[in-house]
Amino acid sequence: MKNILLTFGLLIGFYSFGQKNEYIVSDKEEPSFSSETAKYDPENNTIEFRGNVNFQSEIIQLENADKILLNKNTNEIVVTGLKDFTIDGAIQIKGEAKRKILKYTLGDRIAYLE
Repeated sequence: MKNILLTFGLLIGFYSFGQKNEYIVSDKEEPSFSSETAKYDPENNTIEFRGNVNFQSEIIQLENADKILLNKNTNEIVVTGLKDFTIDGAIQIKGEAKRKILKYTLGDRIAYLE
């Protein structure tokens, strides 16, 4: 009888330690896109957003861009026709930006203007 109770107790202990925690919440915010049109290219695994494109991530907010190309393999976005953007709440450009191309890899803290 003692062996059965010991075995039962061990099984309950192993079962309780082996359970997953299903309530883990990520602090990272997923990037969001909005545009007039979006086209997926399965061959290159890219998504092209066109027409009044808005994008928001953890550190970058873009408004009214002409086009954003998202490469799903590298998580890199290339923005053309850039008009209004804010980077990390510190750098703000409104109206027509002098530099028209922005490159950014999702999750990074650095964006490149060309």
